[in-house]
Amino acid sequence: MDEFKRFFLRGLAAVLPTLITVAIFLWAYDIIETYMGQHITASMLAVMTWTGPPEQNVVNPDEDSLRYGRPLDEWLGSEAGDNAGRRVTEEYKIINSKALGSPLKKVQVRAERERSAALWRIAFAKYKLNLIGFLIAIIVVYFVGFFLASFIGRTTLRIVENALGRMPLVRAIYPNIKQVTDFLFGDQKLEFSGVVAVPYPRAGIWSLGLLTGPPMKAIASAAGEELVTIFIPSSPTPVTGYTITVPRRDVIELAISIDEALRFIISAGVIKPDMELTHDDSASINKAVLDTTGGD
Repeated sequence: MDEFKRFFLRGLAAVLPTLITVAIFLWAYDIIETYMGQHITASMLAVMTWTGPPEQNVVNPDEDSLRYGRPLDEWLGSEAGDNAGRRVTEEYKIINSKALGSPLKKVQVRAERERSAALWRIAFAKYKLNLIGFLIAIIVVYFVGFFLASFIGRTTLRIVENALGRMPLVRAIYPNIKQVTDFLFGDQKLEFSGVVAVPYPRAGIWSLGLLTGPPMKAIASAAGEELVTIFIPSSPTPVTGYTITVPRRDVIELAISIDEALRFIISAGVIKPDMELTHDDSASINKAVLDTTGGD
């Protein structure tokens, strides 16, 4: 049982990063497709509907509507010939609506328009044209970013943000969301100068921190000595933590990279840089290797 647990956790550690990465990309795709792509596709369908139904060689009305349409809880009877027993779709009913032969002109025109829309929905589903809406959404987002990089774009954004900042409820939500998005996707990235050890939260307890830079002017003036600002990441989620300002004399600079420091924090101190391994760490690693290989 212990062997199964060890290998299962090892496999999970290898597979989980890939699965999480794929999940994030799928989430991003779903957001763009739901809030932009689908509306662009609907607009395209509306335009195509007004141009008339697609050609016969593009869509086979009966066959393709049954295959690519939205299914209903109905099945075709023997009167449908070769299609008997197949599940009815919403588009199939529209395409074969009796209203198409109505003597009333308005009813007939409306039925023909609905038939044209149904055939175009089938064409989009058959040839995967829904992806066009997603691609256009990506292009639109790109050009929005391109526009906002200009002077006119920045001015426009500033006006819009000021207007949103005066709206009730919105002003309590929008600024916070914008801070998060600016931090994640903005041009100005948070940069750290190095990795340090600092006595925090009290003397005698050493915490790993990331050196961010000099302190605020008011704090430096009041302290009367050289200070530095340090971000103390939380374990095991280093995206949160505390920002402290301490005297430089209390800081120990460590010769490790930021990635190595983050691995140390995320693993709760289990994964250490090679240059920081002690004799006890090396002995533990050798024992783990022997246990895994069975002593061979």
